[in-house]
Amino acid sequence: MKGILEEGVLPGLMRDLYVGRKTGVLHFARGDQAYSVRFQRGHLVNATTNVTEDRLGEMLVRERLLSKDNFVKATVMVVREQKRLGQALLELEAFDQEGLEKAIARHVHELLTRVFAWNEGTWEFAEEPEAAVSTDEITLKLSTGDVILEAVHGTNDPDVIRYALGDIDRVLAFSTDPLLRFQNITLTPTDGFILSRVDGTLSAREIIQLAGLSPEETRKSLFGLLCTGVVAWTGGVRKPKAPPRPAAPSPSAVVPSLAVAPAHVVAPPPPKRPDAAPPSDPVTPATPIADAMAQRRKEILDAHEGLKRRNHFEVLGLARSATEVQVKEAYFRLARSFHPDVHHGASLGDLRDKLEAVFIRLGEAYEVLRSATSRASYEARLGLGPSGSPVRNAPEPPAPPPDPAEETRKAEQAIRTAEKLYEKEKYWDAIQQLEPAVPIVQGKMKQRGHVVLARCYLKNPMWAKRAEEELLAAAREDPKSIDAHFILGSIYKERGLNSRALSMFRKVLELKPDHEEALVLVASAAPPTPPPEEGGGLIKRLFNKRS
Repeated sequence: MKGILEEGVLPGLMRDLYVGRKTGVLHFARGDQAYSVRFQRGHLVNATTNVTEDRLGEMLVRERLLSKDNFVKATVMVVREQKRLGQALLELEAFDQEGLEKAIARHVHELLTRVFAWNEGTWEFAEEPEAAVSTDEITLKLSTGDVILEAVHGTNDPDVIRYALGDIDRVLAFSTDPLLRFQNITLTPTDGFILSRVDGTLSAREIIQLAGLSPEETRKSLFGLLCTGVVAWTGGVRKPKAPPRPAAPSPSAVVPSLAVAPAHVVAPPPPKRPDAAPPSDPVTPATPIADAMAQRRKEILDAHEGLKRRNHFEVLGLARSATEVQVKEAYFRLARSFHPDVHHGASLGDLRDKLEAVFIRLGEAYEVLRSATSRASYEARLGLGPSGSPVRNAPEPPAPPPDPAEETRKAEQAIRTAEKLYEKEKYWDAIQQLEPAVPIVQGKMKQRGHVVLARCYLKNPMWAKRAEEELLAAAREDPKSIDAHFILGSIYKERGLNSRALSMFRKVLELKPDHEEALVLVASAAPPTPPPEEGGGLIKRLFNKRS
C-alpha cells in the first residue's frame, strides 16, 4: 500500500493498520527526509529516521535523559556488537526496562508529530509476516487510538473534515466491535462531550446542532471518534428537521474540572532518569495496587492456559443452554477484559501475545455461537464420542452454582470502580460497570449504585427517564438519601413540575437543614420558569457542583 501524504489521510490509514492487526513498517518521505514507524499486530513498536537530530539517542541527550558519555558508549556497542540502541542502554544501566519503554514511546510520538505537520510527501506500508518481527520487541505504552486522535486534531482544513465525514444525516452509534469499542484512548474534553451525545438514534447533523459548540469543532471531534472506530455509522438515515436548541453548554461549562484540561492528546511523560528517586505516596499504599495487578496477571495467564482444552462455550464461560443474548453479553464482557490494549498497562507488557491469543479465541467462539446454523453444526461435533460415533443424550455437566458472597463482593467493587470512572468523566465505562452490579448488591451500596448510575445517564439527554427511575429506586432503598432527592428535584424543576420539585427540595432540607442549593431553591418558592435548557443544563449545573 502506498499513496500521497495529504491532509486527513493519516487518521484513516493508521486506523486500518490497527483494525487489520497489521505487522510491518509504515514509511514516510518528504524530499530527503525519511521517517518509519513499525507496527506489530496493529500496535506501535518503534520509529526510525534519517534525520540525525530526530534519532532516539540524540533526542534523549537533547532532553537530558541520557548523558553524552553513555550515548557514546552505547553507540560503540551498536556499531561493534550489532546491538540495538535500546539493548545497549539497558546493559549500560542507563535506563531500566520501564524507563526505556517510556523513552521509545516518547520518541515515536515526537516523530509522528513531525509527520502529522506535513502537508506534502508520500507514504508506503511494507507488510511483513509476523515471524519476521523479533519476539523481544519492547511493548510501548502508547495507544494507536491516541495517535489517530492527534492526527485528526492536527487537521486544520475544515473542508477536509467535511468531505471525510460525508453524509451527516446518517445515524451514529457506539461500535459493536469490542476491539474498537474498548480500546485505550485519552479523550479531550470536547471529544468526551460529543461522545456522550452518541446514542444510536441521533444523526451526525443532529449532534452537531445539539452540541452547542462551533460546527467545525464538533465535526472534527466526530471525525476523530469515527477514525478511531469508537463510534460508527449505523446505516440509518434521519432527514434534517428544523434545527433544535443546543442541548447543553460547552464541555468546560458542563464539567468544571475540564476547563483546565489540555485540548490535545498529551504526549507520554518523559522517562525517569536513572538517578531519580521514586516519588513517594504517603496516602495510598502500593500493596493493594500490586495485589490487583498480580490478580490481573493471573486472570490473563489462566485464560490463556485454558484455550486449548476448552470448547467455545467454556471459553465464554457459558453453559450449552446459553441463549443468543447471553452469548453476546458474555463475549462483550470478556472482550473488554482481554482487549489487546490491556497490555499498555504497567507490568502487563510481557503478556501482549497471550492477550492477543485470548482475544482472537473469544472472537472465534462468538462468531460460531452467534449464528444458529454454525452453532448447531458445532454442537453436533461436540456430541461425537472418541470413535466418532454419536453420543446419545450426553448430559451437560452442571455448572457450579455461583458463590453469592463472591458475586456480591465483585459487584460492590464494580460500583466503587464506577464512582472513580465517573470522577474521571468516563461515563460510558462507568455505566458498563454499574448496570450488572446494582441488581446484585443490597443496602447502602445499592443506593450508591443507583445514584451514580443516574448521574451517568444524565450525561445523555435521551436517558433522563432512566436517570429518574434509578433515583426513585435509590430513594426507596434509602429514604434519607440527600443526593437522590436533590437530583430528582432538579429533574422535576427542569421539566416545569414545580410542586414536585419543591417537595423534593423540602425533603432535602429535612435531612440536611443547611443544604445551600436546596435553601436557595425553596426560598425562591416558584419563580418564573425560564425556557428549559436542552440536555439537562440545570441538572448538570447543580449536581456537578456537588460531585
